[in-house]
Amino acid sequence: MSALISFLVKDKNQMNKYKVIAYCLFLLTFSISCSKDKQQEGLSIDLLNEAKDSIGYSLFVDSIEYINLEVTDSCVIGRIKDIAIHRERLFIFDEQQQTIWIFSRAGKYLNKISRKGDGPGEYARISQFEYDDRNNQIVVLSPWKRVLMFYTTEGEFLRTVELEMRVNDFKICPQGGFILSNSGLDDPAAGIYYADDSGKGVECLVKRKSNHLVYTTSKWELCSYKNIICFMAPNFDNTVYHFENKLLSIENLFLIKPELKHDYKKTVSLQNLEDFIRTTHLEGEKWIWTAYWSSIDDLRILLYSKKTGKYWIGKSMINDLDGRECGAKASVTGDNTFVTWSESDNPNDNPVLNILHLK
Repeated sequence: MSALISFLVKDKNQMNKYKVIAYCLFLLTFSISCSKDKQQEGLSIDLLNEAKDSIGYSLFVDSIEYINLEVTDSCVIGRIKDIAIHRERLFIFDEQQQTIWIFSRAGKYLNKISRKGDGPGEYARISQFEYDDRNNQIVVLSPWKRVLMFYTTEGEFLRTVELEMRVNDFKICPQGGFILSNSGLDDPAAGIYYADDSGKGVECLVKRKSNHLVYTTSKWELCSYKNIICFMAPNFDNTVYHFENKLLSIENLFLIKPELKHDYKKTVSLQNLEDFIRTTHLEGEKWIWTAYWSSIDDLRILLYSKKTGKYWIGKSMINDLDGRECGAKASVTGDNTFVTWSESDNPNDNPVLNILHLK
């Protein structure tokens, strides 16, 4: 009898423990469900009716650091497409001359990678590049050859990774592999993909919608900070995705108004594009800077604070901190830094980097 009572007491205690665990799991599931529902609701943003004339730097920029890039007989920059900033060096992708210029952090010219050609270790054309801080190497994407090419910072060729598809942008995943993007193509198969270290094992993360087939040529389609690779879904979709530790998550859902007037089952001329199309997505640790354009209503800039959830819409951006010219958008580099560039007062000098240290 005592053994039976002991068993019943033990069983009752065990049941109570299971009830507690079940209740905790219910609360956790409910919390996740509410969070997911809240996230899926999205943030409604009206590009026409909410737009101000301008957005000032003082709203989100703490300070601006200007760096003059040295001009030498061996270094005259043509047209900047992207920039990477390291604590000791600056890396400038010159799209016009198909060259990666390397400077000291203070702007002194050090070296370059300029290997255009058809021979070993040479690229046909660069569409994008990355500085791999972990391995101290430069990686360039040659889309026509469908390869990633690796170089030392002294310009020595290291190796090639062949890709299974043509892409226009890429990011190196800290945990291995690459994120690849051809989301600007007017192709139903276009989108954002993951590939392993060999460039194989391609997996689609986000595919372009078949009624959104407008060909766009943005400067880049992927951003990164810390160990996070971030992007918006292709074209007219406005979902912000993060890829970290080989997992894809939805971070923000922007419901952009006015809604699309047309379907785009085949590409159209941008000169006659009535609907707003996203042209730029910059994202750092605390801020998102996104630009939209239509042939009728021109430019709209969306600035979003990830910390407060507030947003601002302007028809232009102005530098109300020191009155100097706003630089051309170039890159996200560092955890909480945007980088632009502007022309020097002397037309014979290289451009001036404008490093925006954000609030």
